[in-house]
Amino acid sequence: MWSLGAASSVRPAGMANSMAKCGARLGGSSGVGDAGDGDEVRARRSPNGRKLQNNVLGVSVLAIYLVLVFSLNVALVEGKHHHHHQNSGGVGGGHEEFKFDPTNSFISLVLPHDTYPGYSIQKFSANFTGPNSPFASISSYSSKPLNYRLLETDYSKYFTVLEDGMVMTTADLSPLVNRPVKLVVLEETPNSTATHQLQLYVMNRKDMLHFPTMLADTVGELGEDREAGTRVRDLPLLQANSARGAKTVIYTIVAGGEEFALESSSTGEVGSTVRIEEPRKHGVWLVSAKPLDREQKDEYTVVVEASDVKKINKAQVRLPVRVTDVNDNRPVFGKPDYRFTVTGVKATTPAGNETITWERFTSLGKVEAKDADGDKVAYRLTNPSNTVVIVPQTGELLLAGEPDMSELFVDVEAHDLRTPSLKSERPARVLIEFVAPDPLPVIVQHMGHEYQHSHRRDKRRVTRAVRPTKRIEFTEADGDTEGRNVFQLEKETDRETFKIRDENPWVTVETNGAVRVKKKWDYEELGPEKTIDFWVIITNQGHNARKWVERKTIVVVVVEMKSCANFFIQSLFETSDDAVVQLNAPPNTPVFTLQARDPDTDHNIHYFIVRDRTGGRFEVDERSGVVRTRGTDLFQLDMEYVLYVKAEDQNGKVDDRRFQSTPEERLSIVGGKRAPQFYMPSYEAEIPENQKKDSDIISVKAKSFADREIRYTLKAQGQGAGTFNIGPTSGIVKLAKELDFEDLRQPHVYSLVVTATEDSGGFSTSVELTIRVTDVNDNAPKFELPDYQAHNVDEDIPLGTSILKVKAMDADSGANAEIEYLVSDDHFAVDSNGIIVNNKQLDADNNNAYYEFVVTAKDKGEPAKTGTATVRVYTKNKNDEEPKFSQQVYTPNVDENAGPNTLVTTVVASDKDGDNVRFGFVGGGTSSGQFVIEEITGVIRLHSKAISLDRDKYELNVTAMDDGSCCVNGDATIHTSTAVVVVFITDVNDNKPVFKDCGTYYPKVEEGAPNGSPVIKVQATDEDKGVNGQVKYSIVQQPNQKGTKFTVDEETGEVSTNKVFDREGDDGKFVSVTVKATDQGEPSLEGVCSFTVEITDVNDNPPLFDRQMRASARTSFAYRHPTRMQTTTVP
Repeated sequence: MWSLGAASSVRPAGMANSMAKCGARLGGSSGVGDAGDGDEVRARRSPNGRKLQNNVLGVSVLAIYLVLVFSLNVALVEGKHHHHHQNSGGVGGGHEEFKFDPTNSFISLVLPHDTYPGYSIQKFSANFTGPNSPFASISSYSSKPLNYRLLETDYSKYFTVLEDGMVMTTADLSPLVNRPVKLVVLEETPNSTATHQLQLYVMNRKDMLHFPTMLADTVGELGEDREAGTRVRDLPLLQANSARGAKTVIYTIVAGGEEFALESSSTGEVGSTVRIEEPRKHGVWLVSAKPLDREQKDEYTVVVEASDVKKINKAQVRLPVRVTDVNDNRPVFGKPDYRFTVTGVKATTPAGNETITWERFTSLGKVEAKDADGDKVAYRLTNPSNTVVIVPQTGELLLAGEPDMSELFVDVEAHDLRTPSLKSERPARVLIEFVAPDPLPVIVQHMGHEYQHSHRRDKRRVTRAVRPTKRIEFTEADGDTEGRNVFQLEKETDRETFKIRDENPWVTVETNGAVRVKKKWDYEELGPEKTIDFWVIITNQGHNARKWVERKTIVVVVVEMKSCANFFIQSLFETSDDAVVQLNAPPNTPVFTLQARDPDTDHNIHYFIVRDRTGGRFEVDERSGVVRTRGTDLFQLDMEYVLYVKAEDQNGKVDDRRFQSTPEERLSIVGGKRAPQFYMPSYEAEIPENQKKDSDIISVKAKSFADREIRYTLKAQGQGAGTFNIGPTSGIVKLAKELDFEDLRQPHVYSLVVTATEDSGGFSTSVELTIRVTDVNDNAPKFELPDYQAHNVDEDIPLGTSILKVKAMDADSGANAEIEYLVSDDHFAVDSNGIIVNNKQLDADNNNAYYEFVVTAKDKGEPAKTGTATVRVYTKNKNDEEPKFSQQVYTPNVDENAGPNTLVTTVVASDKDGDNVRFGFVGGGTSSGQFVIEEITGVIRLHSKAISLDRDKYELNVTAMDDGSCCVNGDATIHTSTAVVVVFITDVNDNKPVFKDCGTYYPKVEEGAPNGSPVIKVQATDEDKGVNGQVKYSIVQQPNQKGTKFTVDEETGEVSTNKVFDREGDDGKFVSVTVKATDQGEPSLEGVCSFTVEITDVNDNPPLFDRQMRASARTSFAYRHPTRMQTTTVP
């Protein structure tokens, strides 16, 4: 219902779209009434007190406003409707700036009734520089308007417009509740004017729809692969309502994709839009519309909108939904084959030979598999190897022993750590190459270099010039059918194909050149040029694989069909009374307003009186349509004055002499008086039960058309007499006594009648007043029990299993008594009925066998009140845990000469269920080769028989098995886990170095050779390994010998002279040498080698005569043959 005094074509949001473009009837409005259906109405009231019609004369201010509006010649078009959002504070629009657009100058907003004065609603600004602006012809003035002002209406006192175009509230909007309000902002420049139109709809905030605030923190979960129609877990029943209760709510998914739907809790209907009757009892569930795949998308945000039937009152809620994982993916290796290369370390043996050694536990490389479910992955070798082991947790391959070949192939299998576990569909093949530390051959490097290059083949492509633009003219009717072939593009050759370059909303282009209608053409929606422009790409596949690509612009000019005549709309009031003129109305008194609307954007409407049956008593403003009185003669009581009128669009010519126009319409005006009229057909108010006595509740006022004082009276219908009173002259209704909502003797709804009577025996009229008393939230919810307990709950129950039910009551009424439940532990969830279910898998092992949390009952009052209770859930243990080793790989060391029963290591495993753990070897039993394991302790020893540790390492696969002693029937499910024990055999220094070739050493050195001359290279070997087999050399000094005549290199065994020898001197012909070899063990062992070095003669002495020679001979003989010395004198 539009308010008193509004005189324009404004409608509630959505109403204008329901009007047909052609053929509506002529209507209009007096100051407060409606001309009805236009039928002739004769005088029906006598001067002796018969009641006149409810329509009266228009207000002069209203007439001025209409003159301004209709003289601007600015097209009125439908506007966008901005609905409120529950998180927006209830007010649409905010400070958003609205750019002037002549094709869309009308916007609608919803405001709550308690919007404070000074709130900024909408800012308007004009764009003078745009080609489509109504001010485009203005070039000599500033680009900004000189002034904004609000045209005067009955609503003007509630709003104002600032100099910068900002519209603000100036008063309490409560009187405008449930009434559409239209404001017109006049924008002025030195020689032009324009208008901005703003439609507002004021609602009581308690009538505004809203979702529960708890949904803001709620996250739903849905298992992947679940069938369509599965409800999203953890999301309660979605119920949007207002504080006073809505009758019907329509729920729609407005964002979030096609993966979800809504299910009605009352009918079971499933769809993207669901209608709910009795929204306080029923709502919608969010369900899946198809199976989801977590690996493609693991989280969604679904936006659900609730609205009333008229789509004015709206609220939205954003619902995050997580897709939970199901083990439906096997681990997949990053590549099927791996190739790793390990380079040895060059070393030289004591004999001088080069050898290659391999460092134990060298990392060879790493294989990697990924599980699309996000599970952790473990690795194992399909066939154990003495050379390579794999770390199960990381996939890293380690060198465990000396390789005995240049390359090795192993297969690695991956499995996820889920129960039940999935393994890779096929193992990864790993090639390990053991190479020398020399650089790669040049040819290999060259091949690698060549491999980095690839041949490139360039395709030749020729682009020709753009073809001439094609311009075609069609009418709007040519594009009225989607899919229609409008025209065909011409081909220059048969090899040409066509493709539209950019997507166009109006047309599509097929490869054969057919241009089809994509969307029905609407002349009013096209741009200012009224054309459909698009580029076409033309591809010509010529001979010899040569391709030409050309472009062409297509311009479709759409011509408007002027076939739709103007039509009139009805007046503002829904009554069917005639227009009324006061008997003593002076000249130029507005009586009625004619209003016509043309769907064309370039209309120019004029109003005319075609036939005047009143004798010239009335005239009509050609541009505004306002019907006014003429002359000073009095009008006669109950006399009917008839005018025939029509409207013409002077921009829509039919021929050279005629314009498009409406049919003639009959307007009936009756002379007489009328009773006072209230500003609204009925009044409603809502007050809380704690409203203060004598406080103002509502103002109920009427207008006297005889300019007399009005007195007001109030009467209760049914219960409630004396509860309220009314100011006799002010019309303000006040509370006369205190209220109590819980008092059953007091009604919650009071039906009252307010009567307005003119002084001095004038007319009177009455209106209904309904006052509703609302409950105040002054009671908190209370649980039936202070604490709740659930016993013997299996820890492996499925998710969503009902565990127990709690219940709370609230002494209040309505929304104040509606309760929602919350829990403090995310292992659990609770629905609106108080049923508690498990939200996560329970675990009796990590939580001392019970869960304790708080459940909260929260009412829906404002502000909400809460009550709490304690919940304990005692879980029953299940044998659902496998034993866990302290480490996955054990690497102990054992001496090679270890005897029977020698301790090797101790493996440790524990079971979270509390089961006893027993150890063994894979395959069963407690012995494996020369090793045994103690079943209870996990101690691994050598067996008690003869021991022969002749390998570098031994790999043992041990198991840990629980016995199910933790719980009843626990032994029905036995769990086993495995670990790897790699026993490395440590060498013992039990072999001394040996000079195997000592008996063959007969070195010689010339006398006189310089100091440091090489003599011989000795070599000793040690059968031990590692440092125990490393040998160092030294010279053993002879007894009673000063210094050493020889030296030896301790690493290589090279023996060299340590002096210059003289065969004829003290050194003699032979010299003895002893070399010692010492290993590096602890303690070290030694070996020696003694041999004789012959000093070879060099001719280094001159001949001697006589006595010199004989003396020399004796000396030489004695020196060389000391045992043959005789006591003989030479003569």
